[in-house]
Amino acid sequence: MRIVIVPSWYPTEDNPINGVFFKEQAKALQKAGHDVTVLYPEIWTSRMLNVPKGDKGISFELEDGIKTYRFRGYNFIPGRVPFSTATVFYYRLQKLYKKYVDQEGKPDVFHAHSCLWAGWATAKLTESENIPFLLTEHSSAFIRGLIRAYEKKEISYACKRAEFIISVGPGLAKKLESYTQPEKLTIIPNIVDIGKFTIDKTKLEHGAFRFFSVAFLNHNKGMDILIQSFAKYFINKPVELVIGGDGQERQALELLAKNLGVDKQVLFLGELDREQVRDEIQKAHVFVLASRFETFGVVFIEALACGKPIISTACGGPEMIVNEINGKLVQVEDIDGLGQAMKYMEENYDTYNAEDIRNDCVSRFSEESVVTKITKLYEQVLRV
Repeated sequence: MRIVIVPSWYPTEDNPINGVFFKEQAKALQKAGHDVTVLYPEIWTSRMLNVPKGDKGISFELEDGIKTYRFRGYNFIPGRVPFSTATVFYYRLQKLYKKYVDQEGKPDVFHAHSCLWAGWATAKLTESENIPFLLTEHSSAFIRGLIRAYEKKEISYACKRAEFIISVGPGLAKKLESYTQPEKLTIIPNIVDIGKFTIDKTKLEHGAFRFFSVAFLNHNKGMDILIQSFAKYFINKPVELVIGGDGQERQALELLAKNLGVDKQVLFLGELDREQVRDEIQKAHVFVLASRFETFGVVFIEALACGKPIISTACGGPEMIVNEINGKLVQVEDIDGLGQAMKYMEENYDTYNAEDIRNDCVSRFSEESVVTKITKLYEQVLRV
């Protein structure tokens, strides 16, 4: 079927991993035999004046085999001004859609990613064009209570117009219940290219027992809790914690590790690309992340695809990932609970089977599994 995907954010020249999971879903849908096109209003802000961005205006390219129409350009109105981004996004989406129709005719179905603002703009466009659309929500703003009052009405409008609303995790689905009827809401995880992640025991470090964590180093990711837990249970023991990623809290986290006496055991690697993340996962015994909020948690799936047991907080998304086969789930900001789970993993590591962990991951989160679920929704919408 002919599918048009409208993402709220998407990989760009200056940020190639932004929205990469939307792109991977588009590629997987096309691989499954669908005719897929992405329409992306790429909005630049004044903060991007000196960033390489490509040419302004409408463009068309095959990006990794996906037909992609972009409308690049500035929006100098501050994002805090109500509807400034929404208005620009909708205007550019209309222009992109006209270009698409001129070239290819009308699609069968639209699939928007996140209400603000692709979902809202797609709802308006498809209402006038009488084309069905689905909406997948990803934003942690719902879980974190960051939805502004004026946005709630527009989210409700988008959810009312959508044939189905897909949540990428259970915590987010719970928050979306106030915007839609329960029969329209379903949970389907993000696609992860599991084929890029394999069990490789040759890379496992055979010295100290190693925990690995990676994230943007901000308050939400709970690295402060992780370091405190580690220090309480493993100080001066042959155990290390390796942390990948960068962010505004890095300096404070390094100081925290030093003050707790574990700065020689806690290693900060800085920003990593996806291949480096994979290599660090394979070098570690256990992957751990102590987030305060997560809508899903793609990096957990990547660790499981490498056959690694995981430890997570029950923070909204990982509850659908962690099970008895693959790891431990603890409460948010529970220093002792997290430390005890890490201690258990260190002492009982040999009871976890890498092949079982990976096989369970493939059965639930592979391309084939996720695309099958999404395609069934398209078929219901189109009554194929």
